[in-house]
Amino acid sequence: MSAKPGISVLMGVHNSIHHLAEAIDSILGQQYDDFEFIIIDDGSTDGSADVIDKYGKVDNRIRIFHQENKGLAVTLNRGLEAAAGKYIARMDGDDISMPQRLKTQLDFMEAHPDVGICGTACRLFGYTNSISWTPITSEEIKSKLIFWPSIVHPSVMMRRDLIEREGLYYDPDFKQAEDYELWSRFSRCCEMANIPEILLHYRTYPTQATFAFQGDVERWSGFVHKRLLRDMGIDPTDDEMELHLALHRSCFKTSRSYLEQIEQWLCKLVGANRHSSLRESNTFELMIFERWCAACALEWKLGLWAWRKLKKSSLYSAAYATSTLKLAWQLARIPLARALQSSALGRCIKRVVRSL
Repeated sequence: MSAKPGISVLMGVHNSIHHLAEAIDSILGQQYDDFEFIIIDDGSTDGSADVIDKYGKVDNRIRIFHQENKGLAVTLNRGLEAAAGKYIARMDGDDISMPQRLKTQLDFMEAHPDVGICGTACRLFGYTNSISWTPITSEEIKSKLIFWPSIVHPSVMMRRDLIEREGLYYDPDFKQAEDYELWSRFSRCCEMANIPEILLHYRTYPTQATFAFQGDVERWSGFVHKRLLRDMGIDPTDDEMELHLALHRSCFKTSRSYLEQIEQWLCKLVGANRHSSLRESNTFELMIFERWCAACALEWKLGLWAWRKLKKSSLYSAAYATSTLKLAWQLARIPLARALQSSALGRCIKRVVRSL
C-alpha cells in the first residue's frame, strides 16, 4: 500500500460475525490493490472484533478502530475523517464485492471528474432475491431522488476532497435514512452516477433495518422528501405529503377523486421544477409521467375511465404519445412485476434467471 492510497475502503461493523469474513475477503481479493481498508468495530458483542483483529495481523492494508456502540452515521464519519485515499468506497460487513469492483469504479471516476459519487447495480440475495438496476445518469438520479435514494449505499465510491470541501458527512440525526439524506446534499454539489454493472452482492435478511424498522425508515425518509420539495419551492401540506409517499410506495386508493389528486400533485411538481430549473426538464417530466402511468395502471379497477384520464392529462408526454409500445410497457410493467412476485410461475422464472 502506498503512503497515499488511491482508495480508502470504509466498513462499519456491528455484530456481523456470520458473514464478516466473507465480506472482508471480497475486499482483500480485489484486482486493484492500492487501497487502505478502514474497519471500525462499533461495539460488537458477538465476536466480530476478534475476527477483525485476526485479519489486521495478516494484512497491513487494514486499519482497525474499536469503539463503543455509537450508530452507523457516527461510525462512518469517523472513517471519513481518518481516510487518506483520493476516493472513499463504502462496504458493509455482510455484503460481497465483486473482484473488479474497485478498479471499475476507480477507472470511471478518473474518466468523469465532474462526478462526485458513483454507485453500481447490485444483486440482492438472501431474504429477497432480485437485481437492483439503479438509474444511470446524473439527470435520472437527481430526478428520481425526490421519491427514492436511487443509489445503493454500500456500493458507492465518493471523492474525498469533495467531502472535505463541502462538509458532506453523515447526519446522525437522520437515523435509518442517513444515506438518503447525504445523497440529497451531494445532489446540490456535483454530478452523480451509477455504473450499470453488478459489482456488489447485497445481502438481505428479515432483521435488517430496512425491514425491521420500516416505519422509522419511512419517517426519516419523509424528512428528506420534504427538504427536496422545499428546494423546489414547495412547502407540502400533510395531504400532499400523503400523496407523495403513495407515489413513493406505488400504493394508491381506488377512487376517481384520489387519482385526480395524484394528477394535480404531479402537475404541481412539474410546474415547480420548471420554475426552479433544479433538474433537467425532459428527464424529470419523463420520470413524473412514469409515476402517472404507474398510478393509472395500478388503478385498473377504474377501467376505461383511468385510461382516458391518463391520455387526457397534461402529463401525457409527447415522447410516449408517439410510441404506443412504450406507453403499453409503462402501463403493464408494475402490475406484471407484482404478479411475477406473487405467482408460482413468476417464482419459477426468477429461479431460472438466477441460475443463468
